[in-house]
This record gives sequence, C-alpha cells and structure tokens, in this order.
Amino acid sequence: MNTIYAITPSNKNLEELKIKVNDLLEIGINTFQYRSKSENLESISKNAASLLDTIKSQNGKLIINDYPEIALEIGADGFHLGEEDYYNQKNQVFLKKYSHMINDNYITGFSCKWNLELLKNPPEKLIDWNYLAVGSFFKSATKQDIVLPPNQEVMKEALLCTNKPIYAIGGISNENIIELKMLGYERFAISKGLFSEETNNIKNILTINNEKN
Repeated sequence: MNTIYAITPSNKNLEELKIKVNDLLEIGINTFQYRSKSENLESISKNAASLLDTIKSQNGKLIINDYPEIALEIGADGFHLGEEDYYNQKNQVFLKKYSHMINDNYITGFSCKWNLELLKNPPEKLIDWNYLAVGSFFKSATKQDIVLPPNQEVMKEALLCTNKPIYAIGGISNENIIELKMLGYERFAISKGLFSEETNNIKNILTINNEKN
C-alpha cells in the first residue's frame, strides 16, 4: 500500500467519483478505500465494482469499508473494519467461514480510534490485520462521532504500541500533514483533503507520498 491512502467521500455521485479517482491515480495515489453511507448493499456492490474497474485500469488497489463480503464478491483487494463492524454478527459469521482465504489473499485494516490498548492487542482470532488506523487527529467532515487525541504525547505513544503499519486518519489535509510527519507518522488515510482539493493544492501530500515510492 502507498504512503497515502485515499478514502472516498459519500457525497459524490459515482461518475464524479470515478473522474476524481482517475485524477488521483494519474498523480501517483494508487490505494483507495470505498466508503458509502447507503444501506442498499446491492447499490454499494455495484458502485464499488464500477470503481474497481477504474482503479484496476491503472494498477491501483481498492479496499472496501465495512463490508468484507462485498470485497470478496467483486474481487477487491481487501476490506477495512472498525471494532463495532468487526463484532457485527453477520461479519463474524462471514469472517469465520473465510478467514483462511482472507488472511492469505486480502489486505485487511482495522480502526482503533484512540484506544491504545486496542492498538496493542487488536482482535486477531480470525483476521491477521495488515495495518491499523488511529484517529481522528483533527475535526473531520467524514464522521460526526469523532474522538480527538487528548494530547500530543498520546499521538506519539500510539506509534510505539504495535509493529504493524499505522495509518493516521481524520481531518488530514495539505496544511496539517507536515505536523503529523514531524511527530513520526509516515502513512496517512485522507478523504476531504484529497477529494475536495485541486491537484495543485495538495503539494505537501504528494511530496510525502512520493518519498516512499
């Protein structure tokens, strides 16, 4: 996965989203997470599959948020779950059934918010997580129930809790990404900071992405 991980916003229609994703692919962002607020699983699957075609045409990767069954159904590269979604009964049944295949073939990510104990010991009875996410670091338009870090020391401590790759998430933009870089973070999951900005306004984001590629 790239240093920069683009999370699709839920407020764009599919065609607008594909145009923006294609623009980001062309400038070197090649890992995406598809996130949708729709409760229509058929619609989520259809849109994700269409987006996957766009991303694969330029050798990118697509991760599906919340729905591991859709990730496997459409041939996406993996899925991302929060703690509540992981323990959802439907997901538990699915993960138990396909855990060996998932662990061997798919990228799996898990959100820990600012729970450092969870970051140290994520639930791995079924899934060996490839990466973990911490945040939010800043106020975010993507989620309303965000929990901000209590202080800078907690931000630094989080990096020492695990040997797994850690993605910083939540309100990260071209303006504040350098601040997190100075704290020691090297991987960033970004939504509005990428999808609401023109290419020439994300110079810091692109610079950090290119440092690792």
